[in-house]
Amino acid sequence: MSFDSPVYFLFLTAVCLGQRACPREGRWALLLAASLFFYACFSPPLTLLIVGVILLAYLAGRVIGDNQNPVLRRLALWGTVLGCMGLLFYFKYFNFVMEAVSHLADGRWTFREILLPVGCSFYTFQALSYVIDVYRGSLLFERHLGYLALYISFFPQLVAGPIERAGALLPQLRKGDTAGRADIAPGMKLLLSGLFRKLVLADLAAPTVDRIFAHPRPDGAAVALGTVLFALQIYSDFAGYSEIARGSALLLGVRLRRNFDRPYLASSPRGFWRRWHMSLTAWFTDYVYIPLGGSRHGRSRQCLATLAVFLLSGLWHGADWTFVLWGLWHGLLCVGEILLCPAGAREKERRKGLKRLLTWVMILPSWVLFRAQNLPQALSLYGCLLSQWHGSLALGQTGLTPVGICCLLLGAAQLPMLNRLGEGKRFPLIQCGYLIAAVVLAWLLQAGTTGQNAFIYFQF
Repeated sequence: MSFDSPVYFLFLTAVCLGQRACPREGRWALLLAASLFFYACFSPPLTLLIVGVILLAYLAGRVIGDNQNPVLRRLALWGTVLGCMGLLFYFKYFNFVMEAVSHLADGRWTFREILLPVGCSFYTFQALSYVIDVYRGSLLFERHLGYLALYISFFPQLVAGPIERAGALLPQLRKGDTAGRADIAPGMKLLLSGLFRKLVLADLAAPTVDRIFAHPRPDGAAVALGTVLFALQIYSDFAGYSEIARGSALLLGVRLRRNFDRPYLASSPRGFWRRWHMSLTAWFTDYVYIPLGGSRHGRSRQCLATLAVFLLSGLWHGADWTFVLWGLWHGLLCVGEILLCPAGAREKERRKGLKRLLTWVMILPSWVLFRAQNLPQALSLYGCLLSQWHGSLALGQTGLTPVGICCLLLGAAQLPMLNRLGEGKRFPLIQCGYLIAAVVLAWLLQAGTTGQNAFIYFQF
C-alpha cells in the first residue's frame, strides 16, 4: 500500500473516520491495529520482526527504568543495541560482507540473497533512540506497551520516516487527540504538495534517469543531465514522502517533525545536511557525533567525529562501496568546511549566491555514486563525464522529447510554490486546482502502466 496510490487514501480516510468514532481511551488501539495492518500489506510474515523490535525495546526500557543496578541497565542497553544492529546487519549487510568474503575466497562461496524488510532502518532507529534516552535519564520509560508499540509502528512515518523521538511523539499518542480545524487544511496541503512532488516531479524524471544510467556507454552530457534529473528525482521523491507522512499524521491529530528545508538552497555542505533528511542528521548528531566528542575537544576530534558520522550514514543508506564513498564524499566536504571556515564567521550576503552555486557543484556529482548500481559503473559514469561531450548524441540517449522537456521544466518551476504549500502558507485556490489536476492526471496515466515507481527510500 504505497503512499501515492488511491488505495492508501481510502485507507487513511477510513482510519480518520474510525478514530473520530472511537472513544479517546481506545484510539491508540485503533491506530496500532491500522499501523500493523499497513505494514502487513508489504509482507505479512515480516510483521513479526517489528513486533520483536517493539518487545525488545519495551523490556529493555522496563529493566532500565525499574533498576538502579548499573550492570543490569548496561546489559539492557547493549542488548537492545546488539539486537537492533544484529537485525540490521543480517538483513542489510550480510550479503555485502559475504560477497567480500566470497571475493577473497576466489568466488567459491555461495549464499542466498536476503531481502531487506521495508522500513527496517527507520523503526530500529526509533526503538534505539527510545532505549538510549531512557538510559540517559532524559526520558521516563513507557509502562504502556500499546503506546510504545504505536510510537515505533505509527504508520505515516513507519516505512521511510521522518525518524521521530519518543519524547516528542509519545505524549501526542497518549493524549489521543483527533485533528482539529487548524490541522485539517495544513494536512491537506501537505498531502497535495507531497503527491505533486512524487507523482509529477519524481516520476516524470525517473524514466530518463533510468535510461541514462542503464546505458552501457552514455555520453558525458547525458550523464550530466541524468545526474541533475536524479538530484531532482530523489529530492522530490523523499521530500514528497515526508510531506505525505506529515500530512497524514496531521489529519490524525499528530505533528511529525519536518524532514526537508529547501536543501538545494544551502550555502555550505554542512548547511545542506541541516536541511536534508533532517531527522536522520539529528539522530546521528545526538547518538554518534556528540558521544564521540563533537566540537568540544578541538578540531581534530571534531573532524574525526564528522567522518565517522558520514561513513555510518553512507552505510545506513546501503551495503555497497558506492554508499561508503558517497558518505566519505560528504564527510570530507564537511571536514573541509570545518577547517577552512571558522565557527561563528559571519556570512556575507553578497557572497551567499556564489556559495550556494559552489555547494551545488560540490554536492551534485556525489549523486552518481548514490544512483549507480555498483562501484565499477560509478567509475565508468565519472569517466564519461570527463570525456568529450556530444549534445545531439546525449539527447538521443535520454529519450527526451520536446514535450517531455517542457513538462519537466514546468514541473520544476513549481518548487517555490510547493514549498509555500508545504509550509502551510496562504495559497491561491486556482493554483491548488492546478496541482490537483496534475496529480489526478498522473494517477490516470499510471493506471495504464505496469506499476508505479516505488519510493526510493523504501529500499533503505
